[in-house]
Amino acid sequence: MLLNLQNMKKFKIAVVIYTYNRVEDAKINMEIIRNVWSKSKKLEVKIIHSFNGQKSWYAKKYLEDDLIYIKNSGHFQGAAELIDAGINIVAKKYKNTDYVIVLASDTWLIKPDYLEKILSQMESDNKCLASCPWGLPKYNDLREVGMAVDFFILNYQWAKKYEMFPVSYGDFFNKYSDLFFYQGRSIMLEKLMFGRFIQALFRESKINVGLRQYAYQRFLNLTDRNPVHSHIDKDGYWIRPMYWPKMGLLTHHEALSKKQILRKAKIIQGKSIQRLLQSESFDYYLAR
Repeated sequence: MLLNLQNMKKFKIAVVIYTYNRVEDAKINMEIIRNVWSKSKKLEVKIIHSFNGQKSWYAKKYLEDDLIYIKNSGHFQGAAELIDAGINIVAKKYKNTDYVIVLASDTWLIKPDYLEKILSQMESDNKCLASCPWGLPKYNDLREVGMAVDFFILNYQWAKKYEMFPVSYGDFFNKYSDLFFYQGRSIMLEKLMFGRFIQALFRESKINVGLRQYAYQRFLNLTDRNPVHSHIDKDGYWIRPMYWPKMGLLTHHEALSKKQILRKAKIIQGKSIQRLLQSESFDYYLAR
C-alpha cells in the first residue's frame, strides 16, 4: 500500500500577528491558535507578535514565541512595518519555516482544516501567495485594488529567496507621496504588497511581457472570500461582510459578534476567551 507523502507532511508555520490597540483580539487570536489549531496534526506553529501601541497596553508576552515592540508610524505604514518586523524575526530565528501566515490581531481563523486545505493546494499547485483582491463585485482586479493584508499566506522560502520583503512602505511613501497627493489618492498597503509580490516574481522569472498574468498563475485566490466588500454605502465607505463561515474567518471590529460565533462553535478555552464569553460590557476590549 503506497502512502500519500503530501498528506503526511507537517507544515512548519510562522504566524505573524500585528497589533496596535486590539490587544484582547490579539490574545484571543493566540488562544485560538494554541488551543484550536493545535488539534491539527499537520501544523507546527510559531507565533510572532508585532505590536506598536503603548507598552502599558501590552506589557509582557502572552502566548507568542516572540514579541516585538516598534514605534507607531500611522495606519498603512505602521501595519507594513509591523509585518516587516515579524518577517524579520522569521528570517533570524525560524529559517526552516515553510509558510508564513499574516493575521491582523482582529482577524481570527477558527477552522484549521481550511488552513490545511489551502496549504496543501499551495504546495501541489506551486502557488507562492494566497490571499484575495481587496475589491468590490464590479471592481475586483488585483492590479487595481491590491490584495487583502489582514489575512494572507506566503511561501516563505520563495519569498526569502526572491526578496519580497521588506515592504518598505516608508521608503515608497517618501519617494512617491507627492504624485499620489497630486492625484488625490492614498498609498494603499494592499496595492504595495501585491506590487512587492510582482517584483519578487520578476526576480525569479525575468519575465517582462506577461508578468502580471504570470503573477495570477502563482497567486492562490481565496475565492471563498471573494469579493471582500459587498457594496459602497451612502458615505462612500466600502462595506464588507465580517464573517466567512466556510473559511472560519472572523474579521469583526466589535466584540459581540465574535462572542456569539465563538459560543456557537464551542470555542471556550483561554483566559481572554472566557472573559469575552462572560462579559456583558465590552468597554475593556480596546486599549485606550
